[in-house]
This record gives sequence, structure tokens and C-alpha cells, in this order.
Amino acid sequence: MRRVIWIIVLLSLSAWVVCVVTPYLLPSLLSWWQPRILFRGDASRKVIYLTIDDAPTTATGEILTVLARHKVKATFFVISGRIKSDAALRQIVEAGHHLGNHLRTTVACSKLGWENFTADFDSTAAALKRVEAAKFFRPPSDFGSAGQLDYARSKGCIPVLGTVFPLDHWINDPWLLSMLVKWLAIPGGILIMHDGETRGARTAAVLDKIIPALKDAGYEFGDLNDLTNLQPPN
Repeated sequence: MRRVIWIIVLLSLSAWVVCVVTPYLLPSLLSWWQPRILFRGDASRKVIYLTIDDAPTTATGEILTVLARHKVKATFFVISGRIKSDAALRQIVEAGHHLGNHLRTTVACSKLGWENFTADFDSTAAALKRVEAAKFFRPPSDFGSAGQLDYARSKGCIPVLGTVFPLDHWINDPWLLSMLVKWLAIPGGILIMHDGETRGARTAAVLDKIIPALKDAGYEFGDLNDLTNLQPPN
């Protein structure tokens, strides 16, 4: 019986250690595996960098309203195939946010042939530049290839992902999404959430709750554009 108790105690301690350590290990492990991509911001400060993927959509305005309410800035990674007019991008920038390059569609980046990738990247960059030039590139649906990431950097865009990612493209429950964000939050963490016709409204609702919770935990929200000096080495 005593042996069983010790096993349970050791398993519980192991699970606790994994839960506590994992959010801090993820950026280092992913940076080792994908050294061309920025996964974490300024780790010396208790700051979170908010990013929104797959903009613009009809729900973008709801997200902007929540961000304005809480005085938080974000970088919106734009799918150029969804741009119906420059007004949608101006709405984001005039609210004090930034734009990032997320290509033309959500097709997995590494699955794109070289000509298709460069055409998509360049056309998206040109569309964004009409309002604000992008400083960051987020490969859609995967990590992209080394050549693709190098091409983005040669065009002045730093490849960036993040580890404060609650898998909101799979998980629908707002409570669970909020819990995952709280668990994964670390100093310098880059938070990834999604816009979308249905996801966008859910993101707005989750952010309305999680932003005050993170602020209460001592976090501030930073500007991703301040991280241009932290790009991964060549």
C-alpha cells in the first residue's frame, strides 16, 4: 500500500512539473527545431504580444471593439484573398494596430510550390503596403520551408509564430480556450488567436475575459513591432 501511495505522489509531482515547465520549454524547443522563426518576445518582461490570424472578416470589428475597450494593441495577420477593400485594413491600422503577411489563402505554406509561394507573398505584401508595410510574416497552417522563411526575411519580414496558442482553430469552448491561454502565458509570450466569420466572434468574447485576467496576473501587452531587433539569426 505504501508503495502505491509513493507511486501516486511521484506521478502527481511529475504531472505538476510538466504543467509548470512546459510553457517555458516550448519556445526554446521550437526555436532549436525552427531557428529561422521567432517564437518568443522579450522574456525579461512580463509582457504578452497579441496576434490575430486570418483577418479581415466580418467579425474583425468585434475584435477591434474589445481591444479598444481594454486599450490593447495587436498585430493582425492578413490573408490577402479576404481583402475586399483597403478600408478593412485601414480600420485596423487607424485603431493603432499593425498588419502582418499571412499569404493569400490558408493552404499550408510548405505545400506551396516556389512560384506560387513567392507570388502569394509578394501580392500580399503589395496589398498591405497600400495601408501599412508588414514587418512580420506568419506562414499559414505550418512552419513553412527554410527557403520560404529566408525569402520572407529577404523582403524585410521576420517569420514569427508563438507558443501561447490555445488551438482555437480546433477548440470551440471559450472557457477551455481561456484556461489554455492562462496556462501557456509566459513573459515574452506571443499569443495567437484567430479571426474568422465564426471564430472571430468567439475570439472577441475570449479576449474580453482573458485580457483583464492576464493584466490582473501582472502582465502587460506589448507591440510585436518592437521585436524587430529579436529576429532569429541567419
